[in-house]
Amino acid sequence: MSEKIEYDGISYREERKTPRFYTILFWTLHVWGAIFIAYYLLSGWSSEKELARIREAREAAAKVREAAVPPHPEADLQQYIATGKKLFADHCAVCHGPDAKGKIGPDLTRKDFTYGRHEDELAESITHGRPNGMPPFAAQLSHEQIEALVKYIHSL
Repeated sequence: MSEKIEYDGISYREERKTPRFYTILFWTLHVWGAIFIAYYLLSGWSSEKELARIREAREAAAKVREAAVPPHPEADLQQYIATGKKLFADHCAVCHGPDAKGKIGPDLTRKDFTYGRHEDELAESITHGRPNGMPPFAAQLSHEQIEALVKYIHSL
């Protein structure tokens, strides 16, 4: 079955047949590869199509968000700020200080924030929290309360 061959004092055993396991593995991988390639090439799958689908889903979610939160007239803005001030005193002043100049948390009277000062970014920070200290308030505050906090922070 096998024959010993010696090269430079090293003995080799020459196999005449490839072990059956390697042959089966070789052909299984080839068949699987052909099926995989055929599926992705012939099924019409495209990463561009997937990215377009994700973009459409994000745009649809943004439209739903915009429709769910109608813009408030200026008369309501003062009421929102007053509500936000009370909520800030109840929930935020412990970390950000009563004057929002910072204590444990950062100064909220600055012109720029680490995670952005835009209303959506502030609402995201309040709702879901941020790493290294900012806890999420989604379970404690309603959407309107979070919006009032955002309006108050913008008024600072």
